[in-house]
Amino acid sequence: MSDNDNRAGCAVCRLIRIYLMVAVPLIIAMALGPELDFLKEIDLTKVAAAFAVLGLALTVAWRAYQEYWRK
Repeated sequence: MSDNDNRAGCAVCRLIRIYLMVAVPLIIAMALGPELDFLKEIDLTKVAAAFAVLGLALTVAWRAYQEYWRK
């Protein structure tokens, strides 16, 4: 085995991987249609706010665990 097998990859390879994981699914979603029927009934602002509050609560709980209960 060489040292190159243990590394995550070069910067260009990482950029290509990120592009494939983010941009390609986005392009496919746009090609399928501008509106998705199952999203019509959902208020995305409330969903985003709920995720933000959940993330804040989890972060505070994790920091409290690290500070007070972790030995």
